[in-house]
Amino acid sequence: MRQLMVIIKKDLKETLHTKAFYGSIALVLVILVTLGMGLRGVIEAMIEGGPSLTQTTSALQSLIGTMAFMLSLMLMILFTMYINAYTVTMEKMKHSLESLLCTPLSLRQIWLGKSLATTLPSVILGLAFSFGSIAIVNQFFIAPKLGYSIFPGAAPLVATLVVAPLIVFGIASLMMALQFIISNIRWINAAIIGVIFGVSFGLSPLLKFGPESWNIVSIALGLAAILAVVTIFLSHLVTKEKIVLTSKG
Repeated sequence: MRQLMVIIKKDLKETLHTKAFYGSIALVLVILVTLGMGLRGVIEAMIEGGPSLTQTTSALQSLIGTMAFMLSLMLMILFTMYINAYTVTMEKMKHSLESLLCTPLSLRQIWLGKSLATTLPSVILGLAFSFGSIAIVNQFFIAPKLGYSIFPGAAPLVATLVVAPLIVFGIASLMMALQFIISNIRWINAAIIGVIFGVSFGLSPLLKFGPESWNIVSIALGLAAILAVVTIFLSHLVTKEKIVLTSKG
């Protein structure tokens, strides 16, 4: 575990000193402001046009639950792809990865350490921005109209706090594996993030994540399991020899 922490601390330190890290935060702030402007009209319409206070509260809780899960997941993925998309690729170019392979650390430890170093800041920032956005929405759009705030129910919270980080870790591990065995991963990165965001934005209007929507939690867990299976399959292709060869190609 101590050896694993060496890799995590090293990669986290490098992440905090990159322009991409602060650029991703600036991009997220722009996205959140734009999203907030759009949500204001939707929330006001739901409150003013609701048939009853109970039904309005239920509809708003589904909206907040959906926002908590989808927003946190998308932000986590965005940070994962944007901050450390080329971590291994850059180390290959600098030939520092070859030096790391010569240490007593196993390939699995290097892989896990780098995946965690990508996942941890992404999850923390994703959750912070998501729940911060929910607090702001309640403060300025919901509480002034209803007199109280609305927060996600049990199912969305489990999905947001547990399942979303598992999915992001699966994506981070998958991307690390691809960077290990492929020389030029630029187009693969672009394709993967395009598919993820395309599907997510397509499903967002249809998703109603209520307090008891455990079926959505099960589907999300299924996605995390699929990512785990794919990553395990790729792990058989990751060898020190292949890493060294792709570093020269």
